[in-house]
Amino acid sequence: MNPMGSAPPPHSRPSLDSVGASASFVCAVHCAVVALFLGAAPAITFLAASWVEWAFLATSAVLGLASLVPGYRVHGLRRPLGLFAVGMTLLISLRVIHARPSVSEMMAVAFAAGCLISAHWINRGARHRCACGPLHH
Repeated sequence: MNPMGSAPPPHSRPSLDSVGASASFVCAVHCAVVALFLGAAPAITFLAASWVEWAFLATSAVLGLASLVPGYRVHGLRRPLGLFAVGMTLLISLRVIHARPSVSEMMAVAFAAGCLISAHWINRGARHRCACGPLHH
């Protein structure tokens, strides 16, 4: 609340895009940690459990769709949806084929996470530049 007692402006609150970009970053860090330390630290094997990876993907998908689809409807930007589709397709493909931890898998995950993060930041930028008002967001 500001001094006048009203809610803060909508652009000052954390948006789904900020949360989505953060979740994508955490997902990428998770993948890197699992790939680098799984053999060295058996105590973290729960991080490599299939359900954990699918939970990360589901969370990213829900956050992405919840923020990017309304953003597309308001602003008509296709790039965020395209980046999101590329990133999610790559991540899901890696899980489906059960890619083994390797340098190439880590590079693919980093690229996919970069696509997801970029999608959210482009969408967030459009939201902040928008003169359409808070009712559209």
